[in-house]
Amino acid sequence: MNNWYHITTGQFGYPQPEDGFGYLELTYEPKIGCPTCHIGINQNKPFRFRAEPKAINSQFLGLNWIFDQIFVREPVKAEFEKNGITGISFSKPIFHKSEKVLETIYQLHVDTVLPKALIGDNLTTEKCEYPKDKSSIKFLKAMDSQLIKGPFCGQTKYNFPQGQKMTFDIKVFQNLPDFVRTDEWFGSGGSASRPILISEKVKNIIELNSWRGAFMTEIKLAEKECVLPTT
Repeated sequence: MNNWYHITTGQFGYPQPEDGFGYLELTYEPKIGCPTCHIGINQNKPFRFRAEPKAINSQFLGLNWIFDQIFVREPVKAEFEKNGITGISFSKPIFHKSEKVLETIYQLHVDTVLPKALIGDNLTTEKCEYPKDKSSIKFLKAMDSQLIKGPFCGQTKYNFPQGQKMTFDIKVFQNLPDFVRTDEWFGSGGSASRPILISEKVKNIIELNSWRGAFMTEIKLAEKECVLPTT
């Protein structure tokens, strides 16, 4: 079986409008997902940019605050399509003020979601609930943070691993498209995302073309232990 990788990008600029996180209302489906921790949010409109990204030497780009969306330049789109890369589609972001499409950037959409496959015993988690730590409560109140106001959905997300690999059940990685998302949500505070995983074929194409802006970390595939019921 070939290896798989978690792909991320550098961040350039902010989704618009950024004041008061106004991009959420203009980019995501209303009343879908938790308004506090953002688990379950679903994009239904194009991302808005202030201007064409200035990182002209980066073929892969991301936006600050957005950790599970990838934006690419024309050569990436063309090469992926030529090589029959599966599990993706493309659309155009727009300028916030004029609502005209950007000329040089595409959003790369990944809509295939894996079954539950994460082996997360080595990861820390956090639950969307009213804070329990007194110092955290004081800090969040002083910041007038949504994290102290709620509502709280009670769902759990994983914190991204530090110095270790994401680990998934190997049985799930059969006959998959080249791009997939995890079923599990990752992040902290008011940030939640479903990481994007890519096949070794995609990684090889990125490296062969020496494209910049994409960071690929190998994940670990392992047999998930079966816990037998007690009698």
